[in-house]
Amino acid sequence: MNLRTLWSAVARWTPWVFVAPRRYVGRGTKWGTFDFESWTERYEWREDEWNGWFDVARTPGETVEAETGDCEDYALVAASWALARGRTPVGLGFCFTSRLPVPRHAIAYDRDRVYSSGEVREESVDAFLDRTEYTWALRRRLA
Repeated sequence: MNLRTLWSAVARWTPWVFVAPRRYVGRGTKWGTFDFESWTERYEWREDEWNGWFDVARTPGETVEAETGDCEDYALVAASWALARGRTPVGLGFCFTSRLPVPRHAIAYDRDRVYSSGEVREESVDAFLDRTEYTWALRRRLA
C-alpha cells in the first residue's frame, strides 16, 4: 500500500462520517433529480472487506456508479438525496447492538423514513430500532 492509498483510506475512515457528516454527503443539483427509488432497486448490499474499525466510506457518487456498497455507503446516498429533496430533518444514525461503543450498522433517516442498506421504510428511527437487533443509535442531524 503506497502513501497516497493509505491517506485516501484514512480520509474516508467510516468514523469520520459521524464526526463530520456534511463532508461526506453529496452536494449539487444532481441529487435533487436523482432517481433514488429506481437506483435502490438495483443497489446490492455488500460488506466491505475491512468492515468494522478499519472500514472506509465511499463517496455517494462512487456508490451510485458501482450500484453496490455497505451500510454507510447506502446511507450517504440516501442522505444526499433526502437533503436535496428538502425532506428535513435528515440525519445519519450509527446503530449498536450493545452498550459497547462499536457501531454495527449505519442508516440515514428523514422526517418520514429510515434508509437501511437498500431498504426504505416509512418509520421513525425508534421504530427501526424496535424491530431490529439494534438497541440504540447515535444520531447526527444534517439538516
